[in-house]
Amino acid sequence: MRLITGPAGSGKTSLIVEQLAEALRANDGSVRLLVPTATLAQHLQNRIARDGFVFRRSLIQTLSGFINAWAERPQAPDPVVHLIVEQAVARVNRPEFQRVAELPGFCAALAGTIGEFSSAGCDSGRLAENLPDAPLAAAFLAVYREVDRLLDRRGLALRGQRLARAAARIRKDGLGQIRTIWLDGFHVLPDPELEVIEAIAQHADVTLTLSDSDAGEAVRSRLWGMGFEEERAPGMPPMPELRLVRAPAIEREADEIARRILEQTAAGRAFREIGIIVRAAETYVPILRATLERFGIPARFYFDSDLEHHPAARFLTKAVDAMLGGWDHAATLEVLRVAPRFANSAAMDGFDFAVREQLPGSGLGELKGLAGEMETPLTHLIDSLSKLEEWRSFELPPRDWAARFRTLRNLFRFARPLESVDHETALRARSDAAALERFEEAVEDAALALDPGRTIGLTEFWRAVKSAIRLKPLRLEDGRRNVVHVLSAPEARQWVLPVVFVCGMVERQFPHVHPQDPFFPEAARAAMAAAGIRVRTAEEFEREERALFDSAITRGTSEVTLSYPESDARGERNLRSLYVEDLGLDEEPTRSVRPEARSVPTRPTPAAIRAPALLTVLREKTARVSASGLESYLQCPFQYFGGRILRLEPRPPRPEQRLDFRAQGELVHAVLAEWCAGPQEIGPLFDRVFGEYCEQFRIPNGYQTERLRQAMRRDLERFAADDTWPRGQFGSRAEEKFEFALDESLAISGRIDRIDTGRNGRSYVIDYKYSAPQRVKDRQKNGDQFQAPLYMMAAEKAFGAQAAGMFFVSLKTKVEYAGWSNERFLDADPIPEDWLGKAVARTRGLVEQMRAGRITPEPANSDNCRFCDSRDVCRVEVRRPAEAAGQS
Repeated sequence: MRLITGPAGSGKTSLIVEQLAEALRANDGSVRLLVPTATLAQHLQNRIARDGFVFRRSLIQTLSGFINAWAERPQAPDPVVHLIVEQAVARVNRPEFQRVAELPGFCAALAGTIGEFSSAGCDSGRLAENLPDAPLAAAFLAVYREVDRLLDRRGLALRGQRLARAAARIRKDGLGQIRTIWLDGFHVLPDPELEVIEAIAQHADVTLTLSDSDAGEAVRSRLWGMGFEEERAPGMPPMPELRLVRAPAIEREADEIARRILEQTAAGRAFREIGIIVRAAETYVPILRATLERFGIPARFYFDSDLEHHPAARFLTKAVDAMLGGWDHAATLEVLRVAPRFANSAAMDGFDFAVREQLPGSGLGELKGLAGEMETPLTHLIDSLSKLEEWRSFELPPRDWAARFRTLRNLFRFARPLESVDHETALRARSDAAALERFEEAVEDAALALDPGRTIGLTEFWRAVKSAIRLKPLRLEDGRRNVVHVLSAPEARQWVLPVVFVCGMVERQFPHVHPQDPFFPEAARAAMAAAGIRVRTAEEFEREERALFDSAITRGTSEVTLSYPESDARGERNLRSLYVEDLGLDEEPTRSVRPEARSVPTRPTPAAIRAPALLTVLREKTARVSASGLESYLQCPFQYFGGRILRLEPRPPRPEQRLDFRAQGELVHAVLAEWCAGPQEIGPLFDRVFGEYCEQFRIPNGYQTERLRQAMRRDLERFAADDTWPRGQFGSRAEEKFEFALDESLAISGRIDRIDTGRNGRSYVIDYKYSAPQRVKDRQKNGDQFQAPLYMMAAEKAFGAQAAGMFFVSLKTKVEYAGWSNERFLDADPIPEDWLGKAVARTRGLVEQMRAGRITPEPANSDNCRFCDSRDVCRVEVRRPAEAAGQS
């Protein structure tokens, strides 16, 4: 029995691989190479295969897979353990846990501690014999006992129990034809693993490799007692050149890593010879993924993603949720919106608008009828969803529910393959297939966790499935070889690459801070360790972090670059990692860098329409314009083009969002038009019009609706009672549509809210604005507005009135008049000289630009872009004021 020790990178794995190669050359099938993770097993399988060997995959496998033949019971998957912990907490009902029992995070913490104790060889029975003095120890033990009981009833075992049973069977029955076993890559050897190694050593020749930082005195003593003889690895780890980079922020740190990678590849190094080691994955993986893609650097990320966020899983999950909710139309629309083949189709867009206009609603019948009227292929998908309807009435055992849920994948129809498939398309197809497989695994996990002897309804089973989906990791297979490898610090211990980057070298990230266990604080863990139960203490956590760092800086054979951001996202200064302080390296600054253009940029040309046929269409569509259209074009030609020429409509708002600013304005105008035509008490009139409007547009009752209703009624009653405008001196006509010719090819159209004509024949144009008084005053001061002069012209040309002025009336929160008059009236501004003539000239000039095809996205006031329906497609970058100030 051999124990090969040495520092990281000293050739221990190479020695094992060479011995395995010799066995393969001799056609010796009695050998096995066992490793701790499936990733390392695949890595070594590929390494042996690249050397030209053909072999069965079982010759290199994980320790967990190897003991399957002797373990008797399968190991409970993590989601199953979590679900069973939830059941155990509910069954035991300890008063200490009652206030937090329903919280997912609490059960996750319980499951984590139970898993740690099991891996250390401490089941509930052993814990009861050595229970330390801790406030929550007794309650934890009660839950642990119930978890063991529930797992036993389901024929499952935790990792420690499974290893112990396998060790007992191996001692008794032997290993069959297996005569030689190598164990490589193990960094932690708890008691259950040592028991298996001891049992294996009784029937085979065993070679075990351990790094110096992992081979503690307790492990060495145990292995020496089994008869292992320690040898030192033959080589010495390479001494790479160490560098330290300080970046102003994490974004610049990622840019600097990308820049240095491109420098390496420009010098002839392949991408596959470069790795990035990450300790704080939640912080660094998203920004590294975006940065490497932006710089065109191919990369493979060895990290799990969340199954629940994958489009395929979201589609199936939303479908079941919608069915349980009675096919609420909003929820069902979300299902159809993420359905494969339909998500980005024109048919789906049209259907989406139609359904949103009719919300709220429920049931598939109305949706199917609407899809049929629009002649969309969605009817087949809706028919498939309707077959789930009967599930709500079933009471079935968990196994039968699992069988039904496996048929859900038939709802997911893969996109049709294209003639030429690029890497992204292939990866997407593989990810869909993998997500569906993980979804079915989550269903199986839920069935395993629930009592097999009970019949349950769909709601209870689905609750368990959703919990399993939330806990299920998803790692996508990426078959590319020439990529940069982005690795976690534990994963990186199994790699050796010429060039390595280690990012995030700040306190609380590397070393990572391990929070104190809420059930067994440090004193309790120390007492358990003294009793022979090797659970990890704070000292061991710190030692593991140091071992991870020592491994990370020796993963590179040529060059290792450490980096850290000087400031965090809030602008506060980071503390550099103590590990870096120990190295005594000089800091290198970053260099500002931006990715090169993927294609040669052409000289930008203003967006315009030049085709003669299209210019003819533009002339036809601009034969009649409105004041609001002219102001829209003046604000941004692209906005006018999308809204007024193409007539693009925004997505209809949800029912709770329908009473928006535009709807409020329409309501107020409708009430005032009727009130002006036949004076009456305005409050009851508003209540009637408001009710009719809400019924017509399906606006739901609720706090927000009632708040806006009361505000609008108060504003209208305030206006009706206001005597600022001498109504008795005028006759009024309301809601008058108009159209008059400006010249032979151009007409102006619109609608005047009110025209008040006095006894002397002089008339005033009134335009209601349901907005704050300051906005109305700002509009009066705006020299680019067309409404006032063109409406005064309309009063004269379309209605024969003698226009003396125009007023905007603010109705919101306060009645305020702001306008122009050629008489001294209500503090109005005087009408500017040649106001109408200048407005006509400007109108003709803008219309000529429209007809010339100018549709350039050039907002006159970028603050208004946030209100534009075309803001997501115009490609104009609008910076926040703070950003603009920072660059001035």
